[in-house]
Amino acid sequence: MAGIMVSASTGVMNSLLGKLTTLMGKEFARLKNLRKEVRFISNELAYMKDALDGLSDLEELDSQTKRWRDSVREMSYDIEDIIDDFMQSIGENGKTTGLVSNTVRRLKTLRARHWIAGQIEEVKNLC
Repeated sequence: MAGIMVSASTGVMNSLLGKLTTLMGKEFARLKNLRKEVRFISNELAYMKDALDGLSDLEELDSQTKRWRDSVREMSYDIEDIIDDFMQSIGENGKTTGLVSNTVRRLKTLRARHWIAGQIEEVKNLC
């Protein structure tokens, strides 16, 4: 009798694991380039910072350069807000160990990770 219950439980578990794998695979398609996108934005912002540092030595800026400087500043504030919102939405999720714990944590933060991926795409278009 116990064997039947174990078999039924593993059957349900196999189905669940299959569904979770499918779900994570679909989400992975959107999130797989996230690290590369963040690296791109980070590099672009570093170049912009270098240019801004160079502007600090100038006595006076023309109107186009002032507009660019102001746009970069506003974009920086927007990016900072996005990151703060993301960090708050995923909460204090420390490192967890184990397949089940990691899967549960990933599912709980799936919406936030999907949102940050969309936000990063938008920011990348601004850079």
